[in-house]
Amino acid sequence: MVNTVHAGLATGGPADAATGHRGHRHPPIHQQGAATFQQILLRAFQGKVATGRFMGAVHRAIARIPAQAPAKPTPSVPATSTEALSQAMALEGVPASWQPSLAFIMAQESGGRVGAQSPIHSARGLFQLIAANYRYNPRGTASFGNAVEEAQGGIRYIRARYGTADNAAAFWRQHHWY
Repeated sequence: MVNTVHAGLATGGPADAATGHRGHRHPPIHQQGAATFQQILLRAFQGKVATGRFMGAVHRAIARIPAQAPAKPTPSVPATSTEALSQAMALEGVPASWQPSLAFIMAQESGGRVGAQSPIHSARGLFQLIAANYRYNPRGTASFGNAVEEAQGGIRYIRARYGTADNAAAFWRQHHWY
């Protein structure tokens, strides 16, 4: 290949016998410490467009990049649903340490609305169980509308699939479903 792109810089010089890399102005990224996105972007433009309004615009754009994406606020859950979750946890014999993760999943899935139904698929209840998992509810589909039984179904599903509520919450945080 005549031209290669390395660390954002177009190069085409002779290969360096020691590294096998074609000539470039900066060592490859893997030879430097961890670089931020801003450093990589600046390196990519360095020497290419050193002056002018374009470079100023690049610098202004980089300055506006947030260091970290803002966290999504957790929806508030009605007190009646929180109490139903506590009752269901006692009935199912799960430890109190599961409460924060169960509450998190319930808040994300239904906002704590008893009998919540998805308009696009079969997901229902506080934990948005799909039709194939309605069997985890104490009375199957008849449990919908009963907050404690919907919470029991969610707990049973989580225990069967993930083992613990913390595992389920970690999966949800990574995939935005569980």
